[in-house]
Amino acid sequence: MGTAEEYAETPAGSRLERGIDYLRHNSRAYLLIAPAAIFLLSVVGYPIIETFRLSLYESPADSSVETYVGLQHYVEILGSDIFYQLLWQTGRWVVIGVAGKTLLGLLIAVHLKGDIKGRKFFRTAFLIPWGIPYAISAVVFRWIEHPQYGYINAVLLKLGVVDQGVGILGNPDIAWLGVVVADIWIGTPFMAIIFLAGLQSIPEELYEAAAIDGAERWHQFRYITLPQLKSVILIATLLSTIWTFVSFDTIWTMTGGGPINTTSTLVIWIYQVGLENGNLGRGAAFSVIGFLFLLVFAIVYLRVYTHGGEEL
Repeated sequence: MGTAEEYAETPAGSRLERGIDYLRHNSRAYLLIAPAAIFLLSVVGYPIIETFRLSLYESPADSSVETYVGLQHYVEILGSDIFYQLLWQTGRWVVIGVAGKTLLGLLIAVHLKGDIKGRKFFRTAFLIPWGIPYAISAVVFRWIEHPQYGYINAVLLKLGVVDQGVGILGNPDIAWLGVVVADIWIGTPFMAIIFLAGLQSIPEELYEAAAIDGAERWHQFRYITLPQLKSVILIATLLSTIWTFVSFDTIWTMTGGGPINTTSTLVIWIYQVGLENGNLGRGAAFSVIGFLFLLVFAIVYLRVYTHGGEEL
């Protein structure tokens, strides 16, 4: 009989005694983590609770007077067309960005694990995009994608693909793609380093045994590398999804959410509504909705990925 069943059949009085005894024997551990727990509750927990509270009020930024409106902000947001446009654009931004960073990161990690010339140099060089502040990288990509002076347009003109420079960031149809490319370039090094660490933990004996059995490189990758990297991929993609979802610097620096809001995400809109327009209550409601989306995604993702009771 498993531990859960044994605990369920234990009388309530005995369970209470066991709980008290557990706390007594681990009191020192709780005392040691108490300062960190209190700090996290202060700097993370309180802002979250305050955001939930603020979303129930009409709270102009230029006034100290708050008016309770209940769920009015949520009803208006969920009934507006702009919300579903932002939801689509945020989902597209996250899915394509995370997929690109994951695939490129894994490809780079596999090659860096191999015996190639200058491996130490490349391992260090690939960290440079990750170390550069996002805003600076975004400014660089604004120049790269500039219709007159940009490197991309220079190459396209040289190859004869276009007759004149293309304003990538000024075109409502492709501006989001120009921003996504910058985000992938910025985030790929993190994924590559995480995957490289995971690859180095895989025993070489598995590959040697597979090679002796005649398995090709693709089969080794599919049946050895990917299963062994499962937990690493889970954590890396989950973190990347959260960071991409809340990313602000890259989009704001490159397009400011334009043209005509085609590159806006929920995070950009929260800033515009809550701070630029001064509607703190409505901005807080957008924040709560975004938080709930991330929370539900994380729970579902973890359950699906660890289906079958597998431990991370």
